[in-house]
Amino acid sequence: MKFLDLKYDAFGIDINDSSVKIIKLEKSQGKFVIASFGRQDLNSGIVESGVINNEKELAKSIRMACSNVKGKKLKTKYAVISLPEEESFLQVIQMPKMSRGELKSAVFFEAENYIPLPIDQVYLDFQIITPLKDSLDHLDVLVAATPKKVVDSYVLCAQSAGLTPICAEVESLAIARALVKNETSENPVVLIDIGKNNIGFMVFSGCSMRFTYSIPISPEKFTSEKVLKELSEQIKKYINFYQEHACHEHLLSNGEIKSILLTGGGANYKNLTNFITKETGIQTEIGNVLVNLPNFKNVNSEINLPSFACAIGLALGGINIEKDNL
Repeated sequence: MKFLDLKYDAFGIDINDSSVKIIKLEKSQGKFVIASFGRQDLNSGIVESGVINNEKELAKSIRMACSNVKGKKLKTKYAVISLPEEESFLQVIQMPKMSRGELKSAVFFEAENYIPLPIDQVYLDFQIITPLKDSLDHLDVLVAATPKKVVDSYVLCAQSAGLTPICAEVESLAIARALVKNETSENPVVLIDIGKNNIGFMVFSGCSMRFTYSIPISPEKFTSEKVLKELSEQIKKYINFYQEHACHEHLLSNGEIKSILLTGGGANYKNLTNFITKETGIQTEIGNVLVNLPNFKNVNSEINLPSFACAIGLALGGINIEKDNL
């Protein structure tokens, strides 16, 4: 089976407040390579806190990002696009064992208890979480929901730029796919995405995302010791919150958080890993966004890989979709 023979040949496109990033993966001589990559910075205000304020300008920027990629020219219109964390809801819920057909309607009914919007105003998807320990008498289900008006605006902008979105995915799920080996972790792991305007805090445990939160701190202010101290306090606060509320994880370990992985454009800030390790007492390092591309080769030195974590995760998601459609 050759990757280039797959149905969609899709690429990942990460859209956030500050930029549009593109990653296109291909297989060459049995190894994955980044065939195309690109970034187009966005003017302030086009997207704010995940909400698109100017669809025309965003579509224009997406078109420019696609046209100006480095590496191979994009010859496909199929894309997997990101959805903003700030506008999305993730929740692990417990359900009785039932068929997938029965589960679909049951999840929609149960999700109304957790999602702070009318269920008819959101697009909702779910996945059954495979337990690492024991044969359960119930199902643990990860539910993801994003307001229809938000999803529709992202899809419309992609279509206006000449693309055909085959999937839309919440940022944190794509980031986890890029950073967590085999998308499985026997111990909870903290993922911290350091973007231009804010910082995404996530906890992944077992086979699923468990907790997400957006910290409104800009890495541009990391030169201030006070800001760094505030960041460490926020990290410790949400680690403690998570540990006090963790449930339904069914791990082989005691559930202790033993590692923090940094990603995003600000992950390489000088001595940041050492600072967070010292402040939290938890080993912190820059995450390997290629961990699920073990045969990867020919990394272009121009790519700041941590800043493309979401786009790489989306591209990997596109590969999974293609496999499922064979």
